[in-house]
Amino acid sequence: MSFIRNLKKHLKKKNNLFVILFTAVFISGCSKEPDRADYVARVNSSYLTQNELDAMTDTSKSKNNFYKSEIIRNWIDQELLYQQAVSEGIIDEDEFNRIIDESRKSLAGAILMKQVSEKYDFTYSQEDLNKFFEAHKNEFKLLQNAYVVNLVEFNNENDAIMFRSSAFENGWQKATEPGNNIPFTKEELQILLMEDEIYPSELKNVLVELYPQEVSIIISPDSSTFMIAQLLDKYSAGTVPPFEFIKNKVEDGFVSFEKKKIINEYIKQLYADNDIEIKN
Repeated sequence: MSFIRNLKKHLKKKNNLFVILFTAVFISGCSKEPDRADYVARVNSSYLTQNELDAMTDTSKSKNNFYKSEIIRNWIDQELLYQQAVSEGIIDEDEFNRIIDESRKSLAGAILMKQVSEKYDFTYSQEDLNKFFEAHKNEFKLLQNAYVVNLVEFNNENDAIMFRSSAFENGWQKATEPGNNIPFTKEELQILLMEDEIYPSELKNVLVELYPQEVSIIISPDSSTFMIAQLLDKYSAGTVPPFEFIKNKVEDGFVSFEKKKIINEYIKQLYADNDIEIKN
C-alpha cells in the first residue's frame, strides 16, 4: 500500500478524484477471489461442485453420462427457479414462510422418529419372519405377473450354442458346472422377475411362451449379448409367491412393522409426559 501513498503525494489536488477511483479499483483487484475451477455447473454465483454431483448420483449409474446430464440439468432448472423466486420476493411472502415452518416441523419429527427407531437394535429369527409372512400374506400379493427363472449370458454365440445343447442333454445344473468349460459372463439362478423388471423385451416375449422347466432359444438383443433362460415357474397377478422368492420383501416389511410399534410406544409416552388440551 506504500505505492498508493506515494501516488497520492505525487498527484495534485485536482487529481484527487482520479486517485480515489484508482485506489478503489486497485484494492478491489487485490481482494478479488480467483475464479472457482472445481465446479461442473454454474448459475450466476451459485455453483454445483463435483463432490455435490457425486453425492446426488446413484453409484450404480455413475458411468452413465446421460444420467449425470439429467442430474445437472435438473439442478440448473431448480437453481434458475429459486433465484427468480428470490428476485421476485417470494421467500419474503407469508405463505412461503408458513409452508417452511410446517416443513420444518414435519422434517424434524421425521428425523426424530428415525433416530428413535434406530436406537433399538432388535434381533429376530427365521421363525419370526415366517410368522409375519403367514399373518400378512395379503400384503405380498403380486400386482403383476412374475416369472421364476434361471438365466445365463454370453458374449460369444458359439458358447451360447454349446451351453444350450448341454442344458438339453444333461440338464441346466450340469450345464453350469465349471467342468463344462463353457464361459458365461453372467449367471442368475432361481430369481423372481416381475413383468416390468424383465429386460430386454425379447426375453420377456420368450418367457411368456415357455412352459415350466423349458429352456429358451438363444436371445440376442445386440451383437455382443447372447442370453438363455429356463423358466422354473409362473405366478399370476393377485397370487402370493412362495416365501423363498420374496424373503427380502418380507424381511423389510417385518422390520418396518416392528419399528412402527416402537414409534407408537414412543408417541404414547410423549402424550403421557406433556400437557395436551383439545377444545371442542
